[in-house]
Amino acid sequence: MNDPPLRLPERLARGDSLIHVEVTPPRSYSAERLLDNVRTLQAAGVDLVNVADTPTARLRMSAWAICHLVEDQLAQETVLHFPTRGRNLLRVQSDLLAAHAIGLRNVFVTMGDPVDIGDYPGAGNTYDLAPSALIALIKRKMNAGVDLRGRSIGDPTTYTVGCALNVAAPDLARELKVLARKQNGGADFALCQALYVPERLRQFHDEYERVHGAPCALPLIISLMPLQSLRHARFLHDKVPGIYIPQEIMRRMEQARDPEAEGISIALEIHEQLQPQPQGIYVIPSYERYDLAAELIRAIQSR
Repeated sequence: MNDPPLRLPERLARGDSLIHVEVTPPRSYSAERLLDNVRTLQAAGVDLVNVADTPTARLRMSAWAICHLVEDQLAQETVLHFPTRGRNLLRVQSDLLAAHAIGLRNVFVTMGDPVDIGDYPGAGNTYDLAPSALIALIKRKMNAGVDLRGRSIGDPTTYTVGCALNVAAPDLARELKVLARKQNGGADFALCQALYVPERLRQFHDEYERVHGAPCALPLIISLMPLQSLRHARFLHDKVPGIYIPQEIMRRMEQARDPEAEGISIALEIHEQLQPQPQGIYVIPSYERYDLAAELIRAIQSR
C-alpha cells in the first residue's frame, strides 16, 4: 500500500521547493471550466492550488467552495485565500470552523482588495482584525481549541497559515515590522509579491538579518507573473501597488516578436537569478491564462 502524499506542513518542514499557482473562482455557480484548468496545472506538475477570494473585489464564487471541489474531485491540495475585508469577529471564526469542517487545512491570510475598486463600491469594507491578529487567532487560539475569548470550540483546528510579504517594498523597515507581527502570530510561510528585480530578494534577506541578528527562517514563496505584452507590463508597473518593472524588461516586451514567449523567458530568468533560493514559487496567471502558467511550470520542472 502506497503512503499518502505529504501535506503542506510536512513539505515545508522538509524544506521542499514547492510550486503554487493562483486560480480565480468563476463568476457563476459552475466550476467545470476551472476544474479542467486545474487538471492542466496538475499535469504540468503543480504542488498546490491557491484559490483567490473575490480578487479586485469583483463578484466570484466563494473561494472555500472551489477549494472543496478541487480537493474532493481532483485530490489536489489547496490554499484558501482568507481576507479580513468584510468579515467581523463572528464571521471570521464561523467561516474558519466551516472551512475546517469540509477538510480545508491551509489558509493564506491577507487584507483583501478594497471594495471601492470592485463591483459594489458601496459595500461594507469593515474588518475587525488586521492580518497579523487573524494569524494569531488561528494559530494561537483556534489551533489550541478555543475561540478569541478563550472558550472551547471542541477539537482544535489544524490550520497551516500563510501571510503576505513584499520583499521589494519601498519602505522595507515598515515591511519588516509588519512581518515580525505576523511571525509572532505564528505564520508558517509567506507568499511574496510578484518580483521582477531578483536582487531585491537578497537585499531583503540582508536587511532582515541586520535587523534581527539572524537569517529569516520563514519559508518564502516568491511570485512569478508571466508578462503577456508591453501593455500588461505597463499596467502592472503603473497600477498595481508593490510591483516595479525595470525599463530593460519593458524594452524586451516592446521589441519581442512573441511577447508571451518573452514573458515566459523573463520569468524563467528571474527564477534562476533568485538568491538565496526561496522555498517555492507562486505562479500568478494574469487574465486566467492557465496555459501560460502550465508552460512556465513545465519549463521550471525541466531545469
